[in-house]
Amino acid sequence: MKQILIVDDVAADLESAVEVLKDSYDITARDSGKKALTFLQDMQPDLILLDVNMPDMNGYEVMEELKKDRKLNEIPVIFLTAQSDQESEIKGLKMGAMDFVRKPFEPEIMRSRIDKILRLTEQNRELQKIALKDGLTDLLNRRYMEKLLNQTDINEEKGFFLLFDLDNFKLVNDNFGHIVGDEVLIKFARVLQEEIGSKDSACRLGGDEFAVYVSGSRSRDEVKRMARRMIAGIEFEINDMLLDSCNVRVSVSIGIAEKPVDGDKFTELYGAADKALYYVKENGKRGYHFFHDGKIDHDNAEEDINQINLLQLQRLIQERGHNSGAYRVGYEGFKRIYHFVTRCMDRKKQDVQLVLFTVQDTAGGDVVEDMAERGVSILEKAVAHSLRRGDVATKCGTAQYVVILMNATSENGELVANRISSKFAEALGDGTMTLTYEIQSAGRTKKPQQA
Repeated sequence: MKQILIVDDVAADLESAVEVLKDSYDITARDSGKKALTFLQDMQPDLILLDVNMPDMNGYEVMEELKKDRKLNEIPVIFLTAQSDQESEIKGLKMGAMDFVRKPFEPEIMRSRIDKILRLTEQNRELQKIALKDGLTDLLNRRYMEKLLNQTDINEEKGFFLLFDLDNFKLVNDNFGHIVGDEVLIKFARVLQEEIGSKDSACRLGGDEFAVYVSGSRSRDEVKRMARRMIAGIEFEINDMLLDSCNVRVSVSIGIAEKPVDGDKFTELYGAADKALYYVKENGKRGYHFFHDGKIDHDNAEEDINQINLLQLQRLIQERGHNSGAYRVGYEGFKRIYHFVTRCMDRKKQDVQLVLFTVQDTAGGDVVEDMAERGVSILEKAVAHSLRRGDVATKCGTAQYVVILMNATSENGELVANRISSKFAEALGDGTMTLTYEIQSAGRTKKPQQA
C-alpha cells in the first residue's frame, strides 16, 4: 500500500483528508511543517499532501527544504490550499509541486489526482531505471555513475573508484567476432556483481571499460583484496570460456582513485583512476594501482598476497596453463593433483572436499609475520595428525593451509576440519590466534568457521 504524508495545521481539514484516503493508502498526518520534516528524516512516503498556509513554517518553506535534500527532493508534492489566485499556484508549480487541490476538497477529485500522480511517478521511475541500465550486461551505465558521484557531497562520504580494462579484448573481437566479445563482457559484468557489496555500485562505462564505486568505511587494504578477487575471478571465468575456442587469453588491469583525496566528482575521480590504469597497462598489464597525490603506488595484484579465500584458491588452481604469478609457480604439482582428483571424482562418483584454513589474530585480521610463522607451524602439525591416507595438503601464503579430503562427504569434511581446529587451539594454548576454515563440496562454499 502506498504511503502518503498529509501536512495541515487545521485539525478539521487534516481529519477530513485522512478519512477520505485511509481505505486506499497508508496515511501519516502531521500538523506542522517542522514536524513533517522531522518525520521525513526517517521515512520517505510515496507522496506528500502539503498545506500552503501554516504558521511558523508555510508550505512553500517546507518545499524549499525538501528540494535541498537529495533523499527527499523526488517525492511528489500536492499543495492543499483555500486560495484560488493563479499567482500562488504558479509559484508552487515552479517550485516543483505536481498539482494543487482546493479546500474544501471533493473526495473523488482528490483521489483521482493522487492516483494519477502516483502512476506517473512510478512510470517515470521505471523509465529512469531503464535509462540508467546498460542494455548488454544489465549493469548500471555511465550516466548513473556520473550522477551518483556528482551528487555525493565531499563532506558526507569517502570511497574508492575502480576503473577496469580488459587486456587483449580487441583480439577476442578481431578473431572471433562481436558475439563472442559480448559473451565475454557479460561474464565480466557477472563477476563484478558477485564481488561487490550491497552498498557498492558497478557499471559499464562503454566497450570493455567498467567501473566500481566502493562507498562507506572500507579501508585501502579491503579494496586491495577486492581488486585481487576481481582480477582472479574475471580472468578465470573468461579464460575458461575461451579455452575451447581459441588461444587468446585476457587479463584485467585496474586503476583506483580515492575519494575525496583524488577528487570528489566523477570527472576528477575518473581522470585519476585512468592515469593509474595507464600505468598498469604500460608496465605489463594485469594488476591494480592507486593514484594518490599525483603519484602512483606500485602495488600489484601478483605481489604481497598473504591471504586468499576458497573461491580464489579454486579459481587459481583450476586455471589451465603454466602462467607465472602468485599461487601458480609453486603450485603446479598441487594443481595436477587437484585435476587428477576431480577427474577421478567424476568417474567414480566420489565426493571430494576442499578445505582452506587461515590463521588470524583474535580480532579476525591478518597476523604479523612472527605470529604467522608460529601459527602455521602449529597448524601443519595439526593437519599432519588429522589427515587420512590419500588426503593431500599444502601451505599457501604466509598464514594459510589447503587440504584435499578424498572420498569424503561434507559431514566428513566438517569433522576433519573441526578436529584440526581443536588440535590447533589445544597446541596453541594461549588464545593469541584463531583458526578459521572454509570448506567446499560439489560447488558450494560454506561461510568461514572459527575454532
